[in-house]
Amino acid sequence: MKRKIVSLLIFVLTTVAFADLTLQEAIEGKSNPSIAAPWVEWFVNRPELSYLEMTTFHDMFWSPEFGLRFQRNGTEVQLVGDWVEARRQRDELLELNPNMILIVQIDMRGTDPYHPFLTGLYDGDDFPWVRGENGEQILGSPPEIYTDLLIDFTHPKAQETIVNQAIAVANSGLWDGIFIDYWDETGVILGGYRTFEEEQTARTRILEGIRDAVGDDLLILVNGTWETAARAAPYINGIFIESYRADLPDNYSYESMKWFERNLLEMETHLQEPRINCLKAEGIGSQLPTSPENLQSMRCLTTLSLTHSDGYFLDEPHPHDSTYLDYQGAAYHRNPAYWIIHREQHDTFAHTHSKEYWYDFWDADLGQPVGEKAELYQNRRGLFIREFTNGWAVYNRSGRAHNIKFIEKVSGVESGRQEKYWHEIPDLDGEIYLKIPEVPQSSQKPEPPSVDLNADGVVNILDLIIVANAFGTPGEADINGDGDVNILDLISVAQRLD
Repeated sequence: MKRKIVSLLIFVLTTVAFADLTLQEAIEGKSNPSIAAPWVEWFVNRPELSYLEMTTFHDMFWSPEFGLRFQRNGTEVQLVGDWVEARRQRDELLELNPNMILIVQIDMRGTDPYHPFLTGLYDGDDFPWVRGENGEQILGSPPEIYTDLLIDFTHPKAQETIVNQAIAVANSGLWDGIFIDYWDETGVILGGYRTFEEEQTARTRILEGIRDAVGDDLLILVNGTWETAARAAPYINGIFIESYRADLPDNYSYESMKWFERNLLEMETHLQEPRINCLKAEGIGSQLPTSPENLQSMRCLTTLSLTHSDGYFLDEPHPHDSTYLDYQGAAYHRNPAYWIIHREQHDTFAHTHSKEYWYDFWDADLGQPVGEKAELYQNRRGLFIREFTNGWAVYNRSGRAHNIKFIEKVSGVESGRQEKYWHEIPDLDGEIYLKIPEVPQSSQKPEPPSVDLNADGVVNILDLIIVANAFGTPGEADINGDGDVNILDLISVAQRLD
């Protein structure tokens, strides 16, 4: 039940069935492409959807807080609030998408202690914040962007608080796992305040503390890359690669694609099962989401993710250029008229914001993977194909366009759904090819009964005479099959006279 507003029948069935899914079943049973929603925002191009419907388009979502908040009592951490309402909200999501994985963020590097979810967690002056020489609390760098207070996660009390939050999440039964931001084992994220060795030791202690307390049932997702999170592999289930064009050597071209491939394959091989790896890409901010370049990049990276992982994907083409530079995420609260224009004309004017765009390409229902990851098409370097239950994903970074031949007629999602064996795929692009569903014999429209009763090749007065002579009796002249030859059969023949 993915990316569709379900019928009442499916709604009722999933209401009963979703609770029976194990975590493994929910992850393996999701339909692809599987889109993630970190810090989910509204779809600017789907105003007809409610927030609930929009959210359940995704197969992984963080951070829903369900109206609860953390409360620290000494060393113990609890979740407090209206548990009945929290469970209702969770069940409402899973009723619409039983395969959705729900993650909650646990802050390790920096945090906002005044956030409603956290107001009871950092109260008091004894919490180990990172402080400067004069005892002042330190903000993230640069402070004009990262306004959170830095946490000294090398301190045992901070580590204990982080571990106990994870325990509270595991005990709640509301979430499937946790997300930890700013995971970097190759550098120092409390730069100038703690050493590399102190940070590495602290990370290991935090992950060991969580696993010792909750076992393997809690999913752990960290923000990083394979290079920055490899040491965590024995403890974590997934890495969220949050890539940006400015950080890549060739702006989502060949070397970047190869780098993504290597990272995904390492993550899919070495992290703990069940795995929830996720790749996030960034569109060209100075162009509209539906520009040819943004659409091509989205398709290329979506199919890269499909052919090289069993994970999740997200492409964000925002922000746009500086036409509306004064617009920020909360501006529509102050200026509803702007939000109306923004929603109705999103694809025709440039603006700045951090909302999410839903691509029609993601509505394709590929089903579950059947083929192996990173399989080359006919051993052609840089041309990858992977079979799914409902079709194939093809990803091309070979340096030129290729023709692909399938064993059956398929339709391309981007290329107009042409039902044929041969399809061409451009370079640095990707396509989803869907199998043509067979029409069940019982649902095929039956041929109309023959009214050429004497089989002379024409329908004429002779056939009318046959019907008239058979009035009131069953037999071959019963054209409409109601068990009796009558005026209705005579009309049926008359309407088809040659």
